Amino acid sequence: MMATFPKYFREFSCFDDLTDEQIDTIAEFSDAVCYPANKILFKEGEVGKKLYFLRKGELEVLFNIGEEGQVRVDTLFGEEIAGCSALVEPYIYSATEKTLTEVEVLEVDNQALRELIQKDCQLGLLIQQQLLKKLMKRILDFRINLLQQ
Repeated sequence: MMATFPKYFREFSCFDDLTDEQIDTIAEFSDAVCYPANKILFKEGEVGKKLYFLRKGELEVLFNIGEEGQVRVDTLFGEEIAGCSALVEPYIYSATEKTLTEVEVLEVDNQALRELIQKDCQLGLLIQQQLLKKLMKRILDFRINLLQQ
């Protein structure tokens, strides 16, 4: 894995409160990657190896609901994060995420990030607070969309 340019992380508000040194450390175990449309980034139930920060393009979030198979429950675009469920035990992806368009993502190694969070609790608190804000907004938006249907 090649180190990502630290400036890419500054595009995401969840890194606003981090120091340049902290971002440099995260960039060491991260990479900027482009994927074509219709590429599955990860599948529901797989061990979560990477956290994805979406820079460009669109992803669809799919859940397996039994006999009906996979159903799209959300679409992600712009400054979104995919694979957050892999940051907490049991460290598996809770959905399948697939590219709808060509995408550019920052891939962060989950194991390395978890180890860094354990070493630097201040960093861990900042990252987790920002991720929770993003996820809470996503949940609220989802609820509003349900009410409008």
